[in-house]
Amino acid sequence: MKNSNGDNYTEKDPMSETEFGSESADQPQSRMAEGARKFSHAAAETWDQTRQKAVVVRERTEFFLRENPVPTVLGALALGLAIGLAIRYSSRPEPEPSVTLKRALKEFDWSSIAPAFLPALMKSVKRGYADSAEVVKEKIGRVKDIDVDDYVTPLRKRWNRLFS
Repeated sequence: MKNSNGDNYTEKDPMSETEFGSESADQPQSRMAEGARKFSHAAAETWDQTRQKAVVVRERTEFFLRENPVPTVLGALALGLAIGLAIRYSSRPEPEPSVTLKRALKEFDWSSIAPAFLPALMKSVKRGYADSAEVVKEKIGRVKDIDVDDYVTPLRKRWNRLFS
């Protein structure tokens, strides 16, 4: 059959045109094909926008890295060190300690300690604990005194300026 415009066939189905007009609008296949075309067009547009944004982000990152080589190199060094240490400690099995505190306490002959020596032993344990607690507090205080904001704040401001 011929269309009224003289074409021999319609878009995909040569039988969709009849003497009484087009039946393609009523068929579910043509509606699905139209929906698929719309979806394909929308997906293509979205992909193009995403690709353009990725190009802009890549260009901004390259500019930032070229303008700030020292923090970039130090950051890459720190990241490489962290990854290397993580791989190193995760790949080797930890050796089983031959003497553990739990095993030593189980094997110790507690009957050899006389009740008279027990208070002196407890005092020495308490002193050792207090000394170790002071050392730990001192080390924690030294770590707390490290001010990383001087290093992080300029990077954070630049990052927010670039990507805001």
